[in-house]
Amino acid sequence: MTNQHIRPNLQNIPFWNPTQILEHERKMHIHRMDLNECPYPPAPGVIEAMNKVGHTLNRYPDGTCPELTPIISERTGVPEEHICWGGGSTQLLNSIAEIAVSPGQNIVAPHLVWKRFQGVYKIVDADVTVAPNKPDGGIDPQALTDAIGNNTRLVICVTPNNPTGMMMSEEEVQYVSDNTPENVFLFMDEAYFEFAMHDGGPDVLRILNERKGPWVVSRTFSKAYGLAGLRLGYALCSSPETVDAIRLVSSTFNLNGFAETAAIAALNEPEYTQFILDSNATERQRIIEGFRTLGFNPMESVTNFVSADIGRPGTAVVKKMRERGIRISTLGESEFDNYIRVSMGVPEDTEAFLTALDEILGAT
Repeated sequence: MTNQHIRPNLQNIPFWNPTQILEHERKMHIHRMDLNECPYPPAPGVIEAMNKVGHTLNRYPDGTCPELTPIISERTGVPEEHICWGGGSTQLLNSIAEIAVSPGQNIVAPHLVWKRFQGVYKIVDADVTVAPNKPDGGIDPQALTDAIGNNTRLVICVTPNNPTGMMMSEEEVQYVSDNTPENVFLFMDEAYFEFAMHDGGPDVLRILNERKGPWVVSRTFSKAYGLAGLRLGYALCSSPETVDAIRLVSSTFNLNGFAETAAIAALNEPEYTQFILDSNATERQRIIEGFRTLGFNPMESVTNFVSADIGRPGTAVVKKMRERGIRISTLGESEFDNYIRVSMGVPEDTEAFLTALDEILGAT
């Protein structure tokens, strides 16, 4: 059977399933340190709140999140009519590109960025200009904005960035905002916003609020709130028209019946979120020190994952780790072939990873 019924830009692209559990893994304890997940369950109050609304799941929820939106508006200073919701920020990546870019139009993005963006480019059939990262892997603001051309409709910027974990400085965010033309849509993905704030990061919204051109910021409840399985993200937009456009290309029924209730409950337990962020910082430092003890120089991550050059092909180490029930990842770009990326877990995960890394590298 041919695939001519499929749009050319979507043909012959294999499905990437990072959540797949392999056959041998089903029989062993797995240290999940590859998907930047929170290793702790949702706050007790979240689970309790979800139990209370379980009987309502025969009805469609209001995807505008009428009770949650005012809370986010108050916390961010963004008007309610400038906020919309998606099934995790992942869904919003697609929607934002769809409202800004027609087939053949240009997107500018950093070279080293989350793998999912490659799928976004394909979905909208965009012409993509990739801006080189700095030598240390950080996003280069000048290279990014210098890549903007007459056909550019969308600039993608991520802080902190995945897979490096590095955040942009206030001056760098300001440079991108100031040097992105007013007729170009600026998209700032802040999926790791809470981790950046925990590490003293810049106020991206304050900077973008001074911008004359269109912009959108995406955030999520997946990471710092331990709700990855819930799938709830939100977009803070420069105009209500942007919100309407995102809603138009998204499903009317794109949220599940637990999402709003769970998010409100999570926001009502700030001590638990602080525990997650503090615990993450502790384990991140242990991983960083472990890398350095072995003679490696990790990237300056502020997130719940760390990447480092281990001086040999990362894919081989990832494979050997997985054989031991420890799931880690690579950075996915050829010039970073010698890098591995590891998500923070509980103390037991850290110990298992560092022990295995020492043994694996010592045997090669």
